[in-house]
Amino acid sequence: MDPSTIGLTEQDIEAVVKSYIKDKRNRVNGKFRLVSYQVRRLSEDPIGYLGDHYLLDVNLREKMVHYTPEEEEQYAEEEYISFFLKVLPETVPKLADYIKEMGCFRKEILLYKHLIPRLQDVMIGTRQFVPTAYYTKDERMVVFENLRTDGYSIVEGTTNLLDLEHLKVALQAVAKLHASSLILEERSGAPIPKLFVGYLNENAYVEDEDHVRKVNLDNAIRVMCEMIKRIDCYAGSDRLDEILRKVPDVVRKIYDFSKPSTVYRNVLNHGDLWSNNVMFRYELIPTSGDNGKDGHLTEVGGGDGSSRVRDARLVDFQLARYAPPVLDVWTLLMLCTVRDFRRTHARSLLDWYYESLKELLTSAGGLEIERVVPRAQFDASCADFELAGLIESLLFSHLTLIPKRFAKDMLQCSEAFDSFLRGNGKERVCLESFETDTTYRERLSEMLTELIESYCLVD
Repeated sequence: MDPSTIGLTEQDIEAVVKSYIKDKRNRVNGKFRLVSYQVRRLSEDPIGYLGDHYLLDVNLREKMVHYTPEEEEQYAEEEYISFFLKVLPETVPKLADYIKEMGCFRKEILLYKHLIPRLQDVMIGTRQFVPTAYYTKDERMVVFENLRTDGYSIVEGTTNLLDLEHLKVALQAVAKLHASSLILEERSGAPIPKLFVGYLNENAYVEDEDHVRKVNLDNAIRVMCEMIKRIDCYAGSDRLDEILRKVPDVVRKIYDFSKPSTVYRNVLNHGDLWSNNVMFRYELIPTSGDNGKDGHLTEVGGGDGSSRVRDARLVDFQLARYAPPVLDVWTLLMLCTVRDFRRTHARSLLDWYYESLKELLTSAGGLEIERVVPRAQFDASCADFELAGLIESLLFSHLTLIPKRFAKDMLQCSEAFDSFLRGNGKERVCLESFETDTTYRERLSEMLTELIESYCLVD
């Protein structure tokens, strides 16, 4: 695909490569010649709802001092570099308008230009926890390093669920994000919203009557109530009317949960921690019997019989906010696990996160966690925000678990998306998914049942 079809010029590509060379090789004035370049879609299936995703493939030759063009052609090696692009989906105007109204690209660009580099600086000596952004354009495009070329990938084939090993590594990456936020504030003597005014205005849960996100949430609540009517144990219940009356008020508590807390310490929250926004890297493990001398490998938990999770990076900061750290933690745990798993592992994973945060604050910032995020306050916030994670899981999963055949149609047609956003399209698509897709029905039914049992039928 010609890059110009998505608004990327040759001058843009040169700027991307210059930024890459400066970052990777610490060369401010690296000279090179573009040999060829192309753009291709990352996938024909939807990857997310808030942008189109592409790969930019570049072939180049670095210019050699005192060499003629002919000599360069003969002696300079051709180099291939791949970049990841997130682009406003302008071919679907209603979707583009929705993303613009939310300010998704503006927020992410501001964060990557100004705040995230500051956070990476205070965490020198630790692995990066986010990808590097090399170029932005007109609040409609961001060009990142392609993490896949460094061996990172999302977990696929698990219907957005993560196992214990992946969750531990993901929580370490979340702890890095939060620790860097706390260290920056401690060193600056000011909270992040004062250091970066307007960068973290809430854009996911906006209670203004005429805001598109208010319409979204009201539509989501209506869909949830229709699903509840289709769950056997509630369909014939004499408490159905009571449940349908209480559920909207419980779900709308997310408006308060997403605000900066006046009780607990706040940090930069990722705000969108579902499985597709955490990328993992693995390492091969030799068998214990031969130490890998003959190349045999053994299963350690990576899922393919030969690898274990080594590292994780967080991607997509379009919904970032300023809130207590446990909001991110519960969101990740609720979205990426089922109820039985949490009954067994939630407490240990919350402890794991806290110990990871403690270690990072000490090693990178010289801070005592009891002074910054006391254990008693963290435990209290875990209890207070468990509901927030459950609400997030419902508001995310009723979208992210929609079968690809339905989501693809909706995201590729402006009229279909507008109906999904403002008309009866969401109810039609979600209820059809509920009635025809076993995974969708079971997962949403479980979340709704937990919400009802724990927060609506408590006498």
